[in-house]
Formats: sequence, C-alpha cells, structure tokens
Amino acid sequence: MQIEPSLEIMRWGLVQIPIMLYNYAAELDLDAEDLGIIGGILFVYTRSKPLSGNGVEVGQVLQVCPVISKNRLSRKLGKWEKAGLIRLEGSPKSGFASRKIFLEPLYYRLREIIIRDHPAIAKDVYQNGEAIIRAQEKRIEELEKELQQERRRNSGLHEPAPSSKDKDFKLVADFISQKTGNLLSIKMSNELRKWMDDLGFKTEFILCMLELCFERNIYNPREISRIASGLKECSINSLEAMEAYFRTFVDDKPPQAYGFDPEVIEFGQYTGLDMSAEARKKVYYKWRYDWGFSAEMIKRAGEIMCNRTKNGGLDYIDGILSNWKEKNIRTLKDVEAEMLEHQSRRKMGDKPVRLTRKPAEEREIYIPPSTSREGTAVGK
Repeated sequence: MQIEPSLEIMRWGLVQIPIMLYNYAAELDLDAEDLGIIGGILFVYTRSKPLSGNGVEVGQVLQVCPVISKNRLSRKLGKWEKAGLIRLEGSPKSGFASRKIFLEPLYYRLREIIIRDHPAIAKDVYQNGEAIIRAQEKRIEELEKELQQERRRNSGLHEPAPSSKDKDFKLVADFISQKTGNLLSIKMSNELRKWMDDLGFKTEFILCMLELCFERNIYNPREISRIASGLKECSINSLEAMEAYFRTFVDDKPPQAYGFDPEVIEFGQYTGLDMSAEARKKVYYKWRYDWGFSAEMIKRAGEIMCNRTKNGGLDYIDGILSNWKEKNIRTLKDVEAEMLEHQSRRKMGDKPVRLTRKPAEEREIYIPPSTSREGTAVGK
C-alpha cells in the first residue's frame, strides 16, 4: 500500500469528524454521542501514530479522553462492531484496554455511500455501471445471510429445548417460513409446540390447518391457536370436516370463532362470569397473550376474586394480574409465596387498638328523666 505524505500533514492539522458522518448519521444509526466518541478516537491518532497506521488501542482512547468511561466505550464499540462500522482485535481475556480499534470498515462504508450517491465518481471507480450493481447485489445477499444467522442465534437463546419431535417441528417450521416469507418467530414457535404437544395434533393435520389459514390471510399465531382450539373442541379429525369447520365458523364470521375457544369457556364456568361477549374475551386474551400469563394463573386470579368479593368481575381480576405482572409473578408457586408474605406483613403490622377515654371534665353523665327531679332536690 502506498502511503501518502498528505496523511501526515493532516495528522498535524486539526482532526475533524468527517462532515458526511453528520449527513448520513441516521442511515448509519449514529447519534450525537456516537459522533463525539468517534471524534475522540480520531483525536488519539494525533497523539499516537500517523493516520496511515492501523488500529489504536482502547487504553489509548481512555487515556487521551478520560471523560469517556470504560463501560460507555465498551457499549458503543460493541454496537459499532455489530453494525460493521469498526473492527475489534484482541482477546477479551487479555483485558479490555489492550484491544485494538480499526476504523477502516467505517471508511469503506463511507466510500460505498459516495459511490452510490455520485454516479460520476462511480464511473471513474468502476469500468461500467454493471460492476456497481453486481457489487451491491452481492453485498445485499451477504447482509441478508448475516441477518438470518443473527435471527437464528437470537431465537435459539429464547426458545425452549427441542423436543423429541424435532423432525416434524422443522418440517412445519420450514412450511411456515416458505408460506410467509419470514423466519419462524418466537411466538409462532411457542404456539406450534402447543399444537403438537398440548393439543396432540399430527404433522399432517397441522399442515392442513395452516394451509387453510394462510389461504384466508390468517397469519397471527394467536388467531391460529384459537382456530386450533376450536378444532380440538369439535373433535375434528379429517380434512373434509376441517374445511366444513372453516366455512362455518371462520369464513367472514370472526365473532363466532371466538365462541369455540374452550379455554375462555372453561374460565367462565370456573369463575361464574359470563364470557360470551367479545369484549370480555379480548380482555382475557390480553392477559393470556399480551401479558403472557398461563391459563392456570388466570384461573387462580379468578379464584382469588371469587373468595374475596361477592360481586367482583374482570376489573378485579385485571388488578390482580396487573400487580403480578409488575412483580414478575409467573407461576402458581410464586403466587402462594406472595400470599404468605402478604399475610405475614399484615400480622406484623397489626397492633392492638386501645380505646382512649376522655378526661373526666369532658365526660357527659346521662340522667334518666324519671330521676331528674330527685337529682335536683338532692342538689339543693
């Protein structure tokens, strides 16, 4: 690589953040704090090495810019490395301060932006416009592959351990991805395991159900689970019966589909509440899916409502579940522990109530009317 003397001239001048960073900050996902820290890293070059030198140690940045804390810098460097704007070298075991920061990826990214937005420059860089298109298409493919790998890694951190039906699960997951054009979401993955494990549906049954749902543009996992519960409740076990169910209770009749949710019906029977209204079912689905409570936890809240009140309703249960959500109470065991702790606090807080008497001069003596004259005579 040929080193230009002009780089050394720039080093002895004023180090400035490339002004185009401000213009493309939103596209690069850089905020004002990011730009300030990048300016600090550029300033380190004036104290350490020529601008043509590669890499600068984290310890040098912390020494020259003491206002930047170690945690703050570590958080920013991780963000930039993930976005492909910098490259970090060095093992974390050797210490954070000894790692090296390379800004070459940032300059390559800026170079690509210039070529993209200035066709005249692109002609000088590439022999023809087709080379730009091929390079951009290749870059898009690489980014899509990286994004898919990142999604798989992130979903693997949250999904439960694979069951014995891995082969069938993967078959259905690939079918969903092919039909929707997206990778299997965590929510859809959890619902799929319920269809296979809790409801006991076979793979072919699930594929037929999903095909009928996707034909009707039904992609929401919660909506599909409602349909699956209805199929289970009605003991549907053939394609013909399934198609008849969809024609009768799904096509253009979404309110009736709610009525085939056995979970809501069971909750209403357990608590004595009328859950036939669609608005009431929406409240139940908020607890179940938006707040993430299990059916057993919701029934436990309903049981508490029945034990504590005579005319309680959904508002009372909503208050209980809202309190549990804030305290991250997610299991029946947690509920019992919370109730025991609450009873203990009440016992510790209860104190005997002492009745205070009025002073003697403030007491009022009641004299029956029949003895009032005698009292007057004695007084005389």
